[in-house]
Amino acid sequence: MKREISGLVLIAALFFSCSKEQVKPGGTPTQTSTTTSTGSTSVGQTNNSTTGGVVTPIVVNGYLRLRLAEDSVNTDGILVNFTPSASAAYVRGEDAPSLQGFGQVSLASISSDHIPLAINVMPLTKTGTTIGLRVNAKSDGVYSLQMQQINSVPSSFSIWLMDAYKKDSLDMRLYPSYAFNIYKADTATFGTSRFKLVIRQVN
Repeated sequence: MKREISGLVLIAALFFSCSKEQVKPGGTPTQTSTTTSTGSTSVGQTNNSTTGGVVTPIVVNGYLRLRLAEDSVNTDGILVNFTPSASAAYVRGEDAPSLQGFGQVSLASISSDHIPLAINVMPLTKTGTTIGLRVNAKSDGVYSLQMQQINSVPSSFSIWLMDAYKKDSLDMRLYPSYAFNIYKADTATFGTSRFKLVIRQVN
């Protein structure tokens, strides 16, 4: 009996010793930006930590709504929902895959394991988050990516749309709409390699 109690005490002591050493401060701001977007409010504790090189999500619960539009009728939208406990990879029952529809335009965000999603539930970390986008349309034309809503994402986070084809970028808090051309003969103007959202904490 004494040996069993001694063993339990030793296990408890080892667990307490390990748990004390897990949390270390980490993450540094990298970019500056001003915010004016609709529905943006500062919430949550910006308390990031690093455990063995793995970034722990900060406590932010918010979301973005992004839309691809040809006009007021032909549109497609996505939701990116930030949840600290979520995975950046696709999780069945949590994320919603993007289905191939019959509309003129289609938009999806890309999970870390390359699944096109209509609803993407993922963590938002202090060190930065990059979200790949897939854009497509049935014909050549001028289209726009529109940030419809930024809700409960702290103003300390900049939100940039990066265009690899034009080698351009746009602060979507300041300018929520980006016009661009799709040429069906040029595959670099659509698909998964042209656009991404880069979100970083700046202060």
